[in-house]
Parts: sequence; structure tokens; C-alpha cells
Amino acid sequence: MTVANTLTLNFNIFNSLILAGIIQGFVFALIWLFNKKYRAKSTYYLIALIGIYSLSNLQYYLLDIGLFDPALFYDLYQVPLSLCMPPLLLLYGLTLLSKNTFATRKPWLLFLPFAITMCLALYYKYQLLINKEESGYSIFLDQIPSWSEYIAIVYSLAVLIYLLFVIRVYRKSKSFSITELKPRVKWFKTLVIVQLCSTVLWVASELAFGDSYETSYYYPLWIVLAIVIYWLGHTGIYKYGVLEERKKLRKEKRSSFSVMEVRNQKNTTIEALDHFVVAQKNYLDPQLTLEKTAQELNLSTGHLSKLINTKLQQSFKDYLNSLRVEEAKSYLQNPDFSHYTLVAIGLEAGFNSKSAFNASFKKVTGLTPSQFKSQTRN
Repeated sequence: MTVANTLTLNFNIFNSLILAGIIQGFVFALIWLFNKKYRAKSTYYLIALIGIYSLSNLQYYLLDIGLFDPALFYDLYQVPLSLCMPPLLLLYGLTLLSKNTFATRKPWLLFLPFAITMCLALYYKYQLLINKEESGYSIFLDQIPSWSEYIAIVYSLAVLIYLLFVIRVYRKSKSFSITELKPRVKWFKTLVIVQLCSTVLWVASELAFGDSYETSYYYPLWIVLAIVIYWLGHTGIYKYGVLEERKKLRKEKRSSFSVMEVRNQKNTTIEALDHFVVAQKNYLDPQLTLEKTAQELNLSTGHLSKLINTKLQQSFKDYLNSLRVEEAKSYLQNPDFSHYTLVAIGLEAGFNSKSAFNASFKKVTGLTPSQFKSQTRN
């Protein structure tokens, strides 16, 4: 294979990856548009952020495949979308963490840098169109494309550093003690760190190639954005949908449902165990352990384990999982929850993962959750 063929192949691969990211962004937008369970304030900002990422990549993709003249692109066609990314990320983070600040009360103020830059850019484009022979008539306006990138970089760094500070404070608050919020905060912190790394890559690209019309220098940055688009859509939208389903399950079901009545046992310790685990519904806590239960009952771990094995003829883990399976079965049998995902049902029943839910459910019932659901519907 010649050098020219290799370069052409690499060009096609990079462009395919970038185009895939753009298409994914628009697909996620359509999913959000036609699925009501994703309609929360935070996802409004998230889908807008995904859309901006996709449109930004699209304009550079069209430049890269030769649809625009590079000399005219930055003067006439480029839209400074990068200035929309920092405020949308900030608003998404603040609403995701339910943090009410001045920014969330008056979000439009965060878009002033974009609005001002866009107005100046439009004025400059207009002047270029009516004064075609005087393309460099204004040193100030002529630098708008470059300045908008530099302002966006500074804006992004400021937002990301601030969000890391907000996350740090939030992790110390009482709200963070709620188990279901921990994965959400963890993934958002990871997102902020990834964004920080991509911004550093952006800075490096601008410093090294900012004055060049060669678009291939920016392939790594655009591919990172394509990956971020997919990650935002999958985790931010799909997992949010699972979380919303869990909230509805809890609201509609838990107030009235009890997996079983507390057993009348002659052994007072088993009665106390049932009261703590079943009546108080602590089996729904995926973090519940034998050690924690023994501490609550003022018993040693070994004594409680031996008692459960002797009196209930099962291990503590099987005891918990049997209760969780019964909880999940009640959801699967209820037509009101027929459109809910198995992931949401399993997590809400107390399992910490889909794989653990499937394994335990099959061990107890001999069927997978999906098989049980199909049989119930038939």
C-alpha cells in the first residue's frame, strides 16, 4: 500500500468516526423528542449540549470534505458554537445536582458571550459581502473567529473548574448520602474531567495549528467530541430514563407493597431480623450487608449468620435475594409497569446490577426476568 493510499484510508476512517458521532447526536435528539420519560429540566440542557456538539462537528466535517473553501469558511460560514458549550454544560450540571444558583435563575446571561460574538460576526460577514474587495478592512472584526475560540477556551476552563468545586461541595452535603445519587454524581465528575482533558487538547491544537487551514490537525479533538456525544447520550439520557422509571416505581408501588408479612417466629432474633429487613424494607438497599444487619440487631456477624442458616435454611445473601426477587416479580406482573426496563426494575428491587438481578432471579424462579415477564403476559 502506497503512502498516498494509507493517508486516504486514514482520512476516510477519521471522517467516518466524526460523521458517526454527528449522526448519533441527532439520533439522541430524536429519542429525547419522542420519549416523554426523558423530559426533565436537566435533560433539556443535555440534549441542547449534544446538539451543539453535533452541529459544531458538522460544520468542520463539511469543511474537511471540501464543501467549503477554507479561506472563506472562517470569514463567512463559521458559527461560534463553541461559546454555547460552557453555559449548557454548567446549567446541566447545576440542574442535575439540583443546585439553585443565580445561573439557573437567569440562564440567558450565560449566553451573552455567544450573543455578542455572534452579532459582531454577522456584522463582519455582512460587511464582507457588500465590500468583497476589502476583506481585511477591520483588524478588530477580522479577528473575531480566532477570538471566539480563545474566549470559548477560557470560558470552558472556568466552567469546568467551577463544576469540580461544586461537585466537591455537593459530595460533602447531606443530599449525597442518598444512595441513588452517588452514581449520578460520580459519572458527572468523570464527564467534567474528560471535558477538561478535551479542553486541554483544544488549547494544544489552537496553539500549534490555530493559523493553519489544514483541518486534519484537529482530527483527535473532533473524534474526542464524537465519543463524548455518544457517552452523553447513552449515559445522560438512557440512564436518566432508568432513574426516572425507578422514581415512578417507588412512588406508585412502595407505599402499598410489602413483599411479605413479617413472619411470626418463635425465635425473637428472627422476628427482629424480619422486622428490620422486610418490614422496614431494608432489603431494597443494595448496600445492605450481613455486618450492617448484625450491628443493627446488636449481634455478632458469626452468630447472626449461623442463626439464619439454621432457622431459615439459607444464607444471608440468598435470604436478601429471595426478597428482592419477590419484589421484582410484583413489578413484572403489574401491567402498569409493562413498558419499564428490566434494568430499572432490578435496581429498584435492590439489586446492584443487571447481571446480579438476572442471576438471582433465575436461581430463585428457574426463569430469567424477561422469560418470567413473557409468561406472565401470556
